[in-house]
Amino acid sequence: MHGSGADGGHEKGTTGSWWAPAVANLLIGLVAIVPGLCVRWLLTRYSLIHCVDGFGCPGKSPDNTLGMTLGALLGGGFVVGMVLVVDVLMPWQEGRPLHMWLGMTPLVAAPFAIAQAAGWI
Repeated sequence: MHGSGADGGHEKGTTGSWWAPAVANLLIGLVAIVPGLCVRWLLTRYSLIHCVDGFGCPGKSPDNTLGMTLGALLGGGFVVGMVLVVDVLMPWQEGRPLHMWLGMTPLVAAPFAIAQAAGWI
């Protein structure tokens, strides 16, 4: 029923309908650069330590390991929470189609990948 308010005021198939999910996920991706950098640091620096003393390698870990681990965990949790709110809860509450929002979630990785390929980070 067009015009009765049953469609929530949104017309399906409009050309601008994909802009909101794309921009929202790209902005989340800008925030996701911080935990991405922490994970990259942990994978490149911390994995180079050869540990033979047991779990955790006491005394052999780099100085920034605790900060980078917390940054990766807390930042990653924040980004996952933002994706859940922006891509699932808000569209569901507003009656928008979830497939459009969930389909744009791979764009979260785009800012990190572009910055990495360009050599900015």
